[in-house]
Amino acid sequence: MTHTGCVRILMMLASFVLTAALPAAATPIAGLHDLVGSWKCTYRGGGMSMAYDTTYAYNLNGHTLRQIASWAGGGGDEELIGYDPHAGWTAVVFDDHGTTTVMHAPGTNPNHIAYRSVYPDANLAVTFDRLSATKYTLHGRFRSGGKTIDSVDTCTRTTP
Repeated sequence: MTHTGCVRILMMLASFVLTAALPAAATPIAGLHDLVGSWKCTYRGGGMSMAYDTTYAYNLNGHTLRQIASWAGGGGDEELIGYDPHAGWTAVVFDDHGTTTVMHAPGTNPNHIAYRSVYPDANLAVTFDRLSATKYTLHGRFRSGGKTIDSVDTCTRTTP
């Protein structure tokens, strides 16, 4: 390897080390900090109403937010929420039937996130709206059995 090649490699390594040492700028995922803790929620949609509990905690050194929901009868799901400056918001939901849904949303506002499913199809739209530090809603719309179903989840903080 030439001297110039070694210098380039050393400069590249130095830039990686310096970049890693710089404090990271706050990302929109940090704006979801108020969600960390426990919540009581009610789902209403398609003629159905159901209460459930959910908790949020940061994961992967604060780069994702993990939500775990459970309801009577042993049902539940888990969701990972992330933010990438190039792709926007991503939510991946794993339900208790083994089904996975992937949703994306543009923008940076952690108080209003309008997701659209991309996997397994584009059938689902969910909008998260933070109403206060202790209350948020999820407005959903999806097609099932040839019908469009609108739903609203209302969640209230129980513990920080």
